[in-house]
Amino acid sequence: MIDGNKPIAHVILLILLCGVLYFPYLGSTPFFNKGEPREALAVQDIVQRGEWLVPLKRATDIPSKPPLFHWSAALTASLTGELDEATIRFPSALYATLGVLIVYFFGQKLFERQVAFLAAAILATTSVYADQALSARVDMTLCFVVTLSLVLFYSLYRGFFTNPLWPYVFYALVGIGTLAKGPLGVVLPALVIGTFVAVKKRWDLIPKFCFHPGVFLTLLLGAGWYVAAVTRGGEGFFDRQILQENLSRFAGGSGHSHPPYYYLSYLFALGAPWCLFLPFVLWDAFKQNFRSEDGVLFLKLWFAAMFVFFSISIGKRPVYLLPLYPALSVLTAMWFYHHDTTSGGRSLLYRCIAIVAGLTGLSLLIVTLGAVWNQDPGWLFAPIETLLKQKDRANLVAIRSQLGALGWWFTIVSLLSSALWLWLAGDLWSSRMRHAAVRLVLLSILLSFITQAIVMPVMAEAKSYRPFMEEVNQRLKPADKLYLYGGVFNSDPVIFYRGGPMERLEQPAKKIAAKIGRGNAYLITAERDWIMIQQLNHHMPPPLLKSTGTGPEGDAPIVLVRFEGS
Repeated sequence: MIDGNKPIAHVILLILLCGVLYFPYLGSTPFFNKGEPREALAVQDIVQRGEWLVPLKRATDIPSKPPLFHWSAALTASLTGELDEATIRFPSALYATLGVLIVYFFGQKLFERQVAFLAAAILATTSVYADQALSARVDMTLCFVVTLSLVLFYSLYRGFFTNPLWPYVFYALVGIGTLAKGPLGVVLPALVIGTFVAVKKRWDLIPKFCFHPGVFLTLLLGAGWYVAAVTRGGEGFFDRQILQENLSRFAGGSGHSHPPYYYLSYLFALGAPWCLFLPFVLWDAFKQNFRSEDGVLFLKLWFAAMFVFFSISIGKRPVYLLPLYPALSVLTAMWFYHHDTTSGGRSLLYRCIAIVAGLTGLSLLIVTLGAVWNQDPGWLFAPIETLLKQKDRANLVAIRSQLGALGWWFTIVSLLSSALWLWLAGDLWSSRMRHAAVRLVLLSILLSFITQAIVMPVMAEAKSYRPFMEEVNQRLKPADKLYLYGGVFNSDPVIFYRGGPMERLEQPAKKIAAKIGRGNAYLITAERDWIMIQQLNHHMPPPLLKSTGTGPEGDAPIVLVRFEGS
């Protein structure tokens, strides 16, 4: 029998937790946003053309990110023999799981074993972390490498690892970090480490780490690939990956410009459900400034240095905050264990949260009983539908239909959620914070099921081009010529689901109109472009196919027409 307090039991439970949260949903939704199919094209290029050094999008375009994630996904595809959403997303889920285990082992070195276990569970269930674990993007890859680099640095600093080879592993990781998301792989660890050294006034560490022979390993792994890539990709590569994606994004925003306070609200939103306690965690962590034991200080500086850095940057996206959540999860777990009993004004605040949790549980109970009585899980949505816009109403109807398809599963999940919310309310009312943390972990598993099994598939169905392209591939032979026209729609998922590069026509609309409806080739264009072309040639036949998916922005259904190719 396994002892629940032993590390092996904790590791097994954490792997099971990640297994439930991430892996069942890797292929549950098709690509429907801009980012995932963009990265998928680079993976497709590696698999199909064997271009591992500098993979390209559409076999011609330089990708915006370095290839560590693309290599990982291509390796997965090569091992499984499949190139689809699940295999391309798999590296993110794997790196997320490894990141959770790293936080657990690191937490064990710093604090009690139970704190480490809770910290890892908090990280696994934090909304932004769980979301990126299911995303075919480079952010989780960066988060994993940065987390491992910082953990290894602190372990070397404290003497946890004494073998002389470990420093070389550290420098290798920093170099590999540049292959995850460019210079950020070096900048983020260096920023945290430099801040820690300055606060501790350990100036002796500067020559120890800066002039270590392992620095050459960092340069070889990081700069070496960039030199090879610039040689292969030329000026276009340097402009795309160095200037636009890094310097321009930091200094000029590059399309994502936001004010310095932009991340304040997202720090809470991305940290659900643990954001309920974030004000208490941050207040208690920083009320003594930076006078803390080394381990706590390192975690606080990890969080603070990254948050300030990303806030100063002109270019901002919510997901950029991902690498600070490993540190925040450990701080949060410490807080739960050190505030298990509370009195006075703090207890009153907890009871306010308890009331919110209790009302949520009662609402879910009413919804569940109403669903059983009406034999319709979506009965509550009926009066809301009339208040929504047509597009939102269609999404709500689809979700309602999805709930109906679940049958008794909806009743079971809803009753469990209601019970956990009410249980959480009782724990908060009595200030049993450790028990409350366990309820939140269990609630996160149920919320993940609701989000990934019900909500996301409905959103994907409304926007994805995959059903359209599956029908196109059934109708057309692989050798049939298929063109793209117009820049209104995002063509990346179209190219991916077709299975290879497609030629985009740059001809005037009048010339395109004269070729539609005849010939042995085909053309895909946005419906709005089709309507414009139709005005130039009223004798054109109707489209052969029209997509139900409307694209990432929800405004670009596409059509397939016969076309006279060159």
